[in-house]
Parts: sequence; structure tokens; C-alpha cells
Amino acid sequence: MNNGKTTMEQLQMATDSYGTVITYGDFVLASAYRHLGKGWIGNDARVYKLAEQPIGGWGPDARSFIECELTLVTEADELFEDAGHAIAWALAHTN
Repeated sequence: MNNGKTTMEQLQMATDSYGTVITYGDFVLASAYRHLGKGWIGNDARVYKLAEQPIGGWGPDARSFIECELTLVTEADELFEDAGHAIAWALAHTN
């Protein structure tokens, strides 16, 4: 179901084995392999921040970290040689 909000769960499901999605405090760092044509190939880098907080417990009001809505903070204008370099860039942009 696509309800229009970005969650960590959605990012993980859309990321292949060349990318990664990790938590870093209230941030989620993401990288996915991209082939944009004309020799532009590599991993992107994105930084998200929680837009809503997890709600513990069970039932219809409960919400885990991976189900919380995320807001895009920034994304790199370049592609990186691998997910490690992309995440290093993302870590540097969590201020």
C-alpha cells in the first residue's frame, strides 16, 4: 500500500543488494545503485529524518521505527563508487 509517505520499510523494500538503508539516531541514511545513462553509474546518497515518533505497544495506534514517516533532509548531487562511500557522505550531512 502506498499512502504517499516515505518510511524506512519502503526504502528497504526498494533497495537492491548494492545499496543500504541504516538508522543513525533519528536519521535514516539510504543509498541505492543507479544507472542513469551516459556513463553515469553509481550509488546515490540520501539523508532522511523522522517526521513522526514511534509509538510503542500493540494495536492500531502502535508504530515501530520502520513504519514512521520520514522527511528527506538532503541528497547528494553526485553518484559514489559504492554504498560505503555514499553512506560516509550521508553521515557527514546529519547535522
